[in-house]
Amino acid sequence: MTLESHLLLLWMPSLLGAAFVFAFGACVGSFLNVLAWRLPTGQSVVTPPSRCPKCGHRLSWRENLPIIGWLILRGRCRACRSAISIQYPAIELLVALLFAAAYLAFYAPIDRAPGSLGADMASRWWELQGFARSWPAFVLIGVAIGGLIAMTLIDAKTMLIPPEVPTAVTVTAFAGWLVQGFMPERPALRDLVPIPVASWTVAFAAIGMLAGLGVSRWLIATKRLRQSFSDWADYVKDGDDGGAYPHARREMLAEVMFLLPGLAGAGIACVVAALLGFTSQESVCQPMTLLGGSMLGWIVGGGLVWAIRILGSLAFGREAMGLGDVHLQAAVGAVLGWKVALLAFFVAVFLALLWAILSVVLGRFSSFFRKEIPFGPHLAAAALLFIVARGPVVHLIDGFSRSLDSMVSAVGLAPGPAPEGTRLPPAQLAEPSDKR
Repeated sequence: MTLESHLLLLWMPSLLGAAFVFAFGACVGSFLNVLAWRLPTGQSVVTPPSRCPKCGHRLSWRENLPIIGWLILRGRCRACRSAISIQYPAIELLVALLFAAAYLAFYAPIDRAPGSLGADMASRWWELQGFARSWPAFVLIGVAIGGLIAMTLIDAKTMLIPPEVPTAVTVTAFAGWLVQGFMPERPALRDLVPIPVASWTVAFAAIGMLAGLGVSRWLIATKRLRQSFSDWADYVKDGDDGGAYPHARREMLAEVMFLLPGLAGAGIACVVAALLGFTSQESVCQPMTLLGGSMLGWIVGGGLVWAIRILGSLAFGREAMGLGDVHLQAAVGAVLGWKVALLAFFVAVFLALLWAILSVVLGRFSSFFRKEIPFGPHLAAAALLFIVARGPVVHLIDGFSRSLDSMVSAVGLAPGPAPEGTRLPPAQLAEPSDKR
């Protein structure tokens, strides 16, 4: 057997699986187009069936095929000949490619040895576990991809992120990691699980905080606690950036009050865990440790952005970041864990700076780069990078850190680089080292 034939046989199952998820991803992209169009306007995303927004012509099943339907129609409505935006097939193709890229990054038989091109492309847990025993985790990854694209489309268009989308991603993440915990798994793979796991104490604290935040929501629903920015419309007109709102600092105090029951719930839960004897990480059952890790990621991801929102608003006297960004990053943490949620935030800051530079350099030549993009799409783009190319991104971060250390050392502002072996290797940044 030739080397080419051997490689083809080795890759054939992965390529067939990638082809299937590509087709499924295109269908998801078609749904996201509908979601991004209807959700901001309060329309149902289920009914009525897809139709031309200008003449009302209902699309046939052939015309409604993802990507292919637009090509069949040559970009125009069959009834009124109105142009159909190229955004529709572009989003379908993008989501399909992201689904396929994630599948190949997770399951393809690539060389994952240190120093290779595929080193730490994703945790080896995915390939060793196989799709049949990791499908709940991959389903929540697919939901996360779809949710991040939907939030990007809506936020870029309306400057708002509907809470329904990140909430759906978060609930799916909690359910997916819980179900994954009941799937069969070899003990040798437990240290490779692609989400930092939680001890009983952390799991109890996370559940307690979620319960406390639920109490806060009840207090707001019963008007025992005031919703922040409830008088926003009295000061800010549609389309304004919010600079005219004069009470941003006051509203941050209202949001701190909202968080207090959650913090109290976490503290009470830790005491309960200690009283019941659930303090040893070695005793954690697999379903609970994965669910606890997902909850911890939700808290850390959302808490980081919320802390920046509160501190920034107190410092500058205007809303620093939107609550939609808090929900988005919390959902990222629920899917990918707290470590990736933290790293992805700083990558998003870099992407935002890069876009600002491009808008200055290329904005005079193209209207595309003159568009004002909120921070949410940058958060989503960073999370997508960690899904489909976690290893290369972490290696770039580590390389940048080494270069920065060398530059600082060269000008005498700090000691030289740490001796070899003292710096955490990229694999330890990309994969959890928590023991269960």
